[in-house]
Amino acid sequence: MSKFRISSISIRYAIPGLLALVIIVAIGLTAWLSYRSGLSSAETLALRLTQEVSSRINDRINSFLELPHIFHEINVAVLDSGGANLGDFEGMRKLFWGEVSVTKSVPYLYYATSEGYFLGIDTSFGGEPVFKILDEASAPNRLTYSMTAGGEPLEELKSSEYEPRERPWYKAAVAAGKPTWSPIYVFSAFPVLGISPVRPVYDRFGNLEGVLGIDLTLSEISDFLGSLEISPNGEAFIVQRDGKLVAASTGEQPFTEADGAQQPLDAAESQNLLVRLTVKHMLERYNGDFKNIAEGEDIEFKEDGETYYARIDIISDERGLDWINVVVVPSRDFLGPVLANLRYTALFGAIVLVLATVLGFLLSSWIIRPIFTVTDVAAKIEDSVWDLEPLHVVVERTDELGQLARVFEKMANEIHARETELKRQVVELKIQIDQKKLKTQVNEIVESDFFQGLQEKAKNMRDAARRKK
Repeated sequence: MSKFRISSISIRYAIPGLLALVIIVAIGLTAWLSYRSGLSSAETLALRLTQEVSSRINDRINSFLELPHIFHEINVAVLDSGGANLGDFEGMRKLFWGEVSVTKSVPYLYYATSEGYFLGIDTSFGGEPVFKILDEASAPNRLTYSMTAGGEPLEELKSSEYEPRERPWYKAAVAAGKPTWSPIYVFSAFPVLGISPVRPVYDRFGNLEGVLGIDLTLSEISDFLGSLEISPNGEAFIVQRDGKLVAASTGEQPFTEADGAQQPLDAAESQNLLVRLTVKHMLERYNGDFKNIAEGEDIEFKEDGETYYARIDIISDERGLDWINVVVVPSRDFLGPVLANLRYTALFGAIVLVLATVLGFLLSSWIIRPIFTVTDVAAKIEDSVWDLEPLHVVVERTDELGQLARVFEKMANEIHARETELKRQVVELKIQIDQKKLKTQVNEIVESDFFQGLQEKAKNMRDAARRKK
């Protein structure tokens, strides 16, 4: 089997083929380098975005959670200065009303005394403030009143049995003995999950007088996370160390319904696929326990052929708060420009390839046409037809092909001249040969016995004739 050789390819196809090959290699290499650079840029952008969003979440959550404690500090200062006391329900109502009237960041201010009495002003549900009180006269029931625009109790709306000292927020404050956070629990007035920053209040002898509290619903945090512009398919969520979901940008509620009550939802059981995948890989990374997360870091994981980037940060304070903030984005959200650039490169490459192929065929025709002319003239010369007229067009060219044609023309003229001279010499030689042959034949005849006898007879006849005369 003969080996393939480049010299066996026609110039008509070799030139377009080589041009197309060069362009394909160049465009392919450019596209590959562009794609690799785009991947690197996408990864950098994804990491930067997750870090920035996570930082915003940390700042906002820290501010959101710090403000209630500031109100506690203010109220403790008022109590310590004698401006109010927990036994003065009228004075405490006015103090709380003034505070909930100036900000929506503390929607529900309340306190409970060590005797089991309770007072609070709640604006967290429905927007209309209500006044709640459990005193010696109403015990063991807590009464709920509507309020006037000036903060005065107006109409009794509800009466229900209530023991504040059995509530998770009260127990957390007493157990800590200092400002702290309650566990996430179900609120009593409305069956929703929330958390309460609380602070115990002591008299000058160190005896517990009561506990100050503010309710914060987890939905407020979820609403904030949902308002963030992350990426088209990115999500942010917050989990506790035990893996329970605190809040998420997904729009789902971070709890499950069981027997009419809400229970915290395991993040691994989230309705959102991205949250579940992220939690799965986090558990694999941290040996199945979020308590092993000691500091913030960036992680990358793959699932079903797609890369995901996540930023993990810790939200904590000196009061016992210890949450994990996670921002995760899929790589496809950042590969859009890269893939679009590849499509544009491919389209541009296809156009250039077509143009180059057409140009290659035109170029090959431009080169081959004079070569064919020289070839045709050479074929005619081979058949002894000396017609160099078609060659004149090529001879007039100033490029290499014109130079080749001129050399060929000169060579053809020289060959023609030599052939003409050779023919003339052949004719002359033939004539000489014929004359020599004729002379030889004449000599042979003259010298033959027959011719000698004839000459002798002729001589005798001439002599006889002269004698007769």
